[in-house]
Amino acid sequence: MVTYRVTAGTVEGLPVETPNGPAVAVLGVPVAAVTRRFAAAEPATPWKGIRASALGARAWQRNDPHDPDAGRPRDERDCLNANIWIPAEPASTPRPVLVWVHGGAHVFGSNAHPLCDGARFAAAHGVIVVALNYRLGAFGYLRLEHLLGADYADADNLALTDILAGLEWIRHDIVAFGGDPTAVTLMGQSAGGVAVATLLAESAAGAPFQRVIVQSATAERVHTRDEAAGVTDELLRALPGGSTDPEQLIDIPPQTLADAQTGVIEKHARLSRGPSVPFRPIVDGRVVRDTPLRSIAAGGGVGIDAIFGTNLNEASAYVDLGGMTDEEARRALRDEIAARRETFTPDEYVEAWASRGVTEAGAAGALEAYLTDVLYRQPMQRMLDARVVAAARAPGPAEPVASRRGSTRSYLFEWTRSVGETWARGAGHSLELPFVFGHVDDTAWARAELGEHAPVELASSMGSAWSSFARTGDPAAISVPAADVPATDRPADTGPADLVWPEYVAARDTLLFGDRVRVVRDPLAEERRLFVR
Repeated sequence: MVTYRVTAGTVEGLPVETPNGPAVAVLGVPVAAVTRRFAAAEPATPWKGIRASALGARAWQRNDPHDPDAGRPRDERDCLNANIWIPAEPASTPRPVLVWVHGGAHVFGSNAHPLCDGARFAAAHGVIVVALNYRLGAFGYLRLEHLLGADYADADNLALTDILAGLEWIRHDIVAFGGDPTAVTLMGQSAGGVAVATLLAESAAGAPFQRVIVQSATAERVHTRDEAAGVTDELLRALPGGSTDPEQLIDIPPQTLADAQTGVIEKHARLSRGPSVPFRPIVDGRVVRDTPLRSIAAGGGVGIDAIFGTNLNEASAYVDLGGMTDEEARRALRDEIAARRETFTPDEYVEAWASRGVTEAGAAGALEAYLTDVLYRQPMQRMLDARVVAAARAPGPAEPVASRRGSTRSYLFEWTRSVGETWARGAGHSLELPFVFGHVDDTAWARAELGEHAPVELASSMGSAWSSFARTGDPAAISVPAADVPATDRPADTGPADLVWPEYVAARDTLLFGDRVRVVRDPLAEERRLFVR
């Protein structure tokens, strides 16, 4: 039996065999404790003996029968646990640490989705992977101070402070697993990416992470105090009987609270196409001092290395690409552009989109592209450009590490699963995740998501890039099939070669992950220009 001693007690490690080699899984480790609803987490409660490695409780959420975790318990007090995957091969120096923050519209998900299991990544790349749980929905983002007083000021952003508590646990205890607390990469996707972008914006010297990876997220989707107070009012009205007494929120059953928040989410979902996220980070002046995009532009997190990226068809879940008529799609596109009061016309957008040269999806494809732009791609562009602006004002690499300019890199994931009876989403939201973690061919979940012929080489390239970044902050050269490297840049043999991933600066160089891995200058430029004119 392999055991590890952390501050609160001893934990068991289970050997795991993967196609990439052996790893050790340490599952369900408490990293903090919830002692009171709507209050900040406290240190994990110590235990005696050896704690078995087993998946821990999920944060409270509505049960989704399609979720692979649907049968696992939900618990308010014991949900702040971590899963840790360690390479089994011994290392002569401390290993870098990749910390995973799951997505799920801030209201569902956990650290145990099979497509984000970290065992293969750890075994293949020699990196320790830690996946954190955090409180969700109203349990993690609810404005209460204006109704219940200063004792509930922490309720605004408990999800964020839970993640910070997990990072502090890593700072103190990852050494027990052979990890390096000075080489921590915080990675999140979708709502998890929003959390990571928000923490990046608020970070400075001494932050508990040195690098970030933000996938398919924005630095703009936050609430003001007033907007958050409005969501609290909606939640109270959604409770049984429609009571407006906030005191009842403190001790009603968690299922009742989860049902009420579902009612609020469904109400918001009827208002527009796209994700319904009424529960989100709140600009409270304490944990979140400003809209993260503005904080990043002002220099927040400028010393931290970063990778930002999106998928080509992020919004395809919100458009019936196979069932909408051209007229329906054109009308919907006109309505969406008018509702957002864009400075361009639908015809101008369609012309810019058509410059890609892929128009088989017709008007529905243009609608999907527009929604992808407004919900994901352009917010990510603004975050990238804010980093460039901030870096231009920051000290250079010759200055002390605490004040140096962090690197910034951009990617676009464009691999498209073959369209079939059950798939018409292109490079849809979350499709990159099994490639990052290496699960493209090993589970029923992977085959259901990617089909039967997902390219293993693409997973190898993405894993190479992410792990190189986690190790050094510089994924400048990543392993790709030799055919993907320009002939002038590759050796004569036909084996794997290194492709240079340049920094994202004014030229907007971006790494494209698709049927080929290649660098493109300012991809989708025609569409981008519409949004900045």
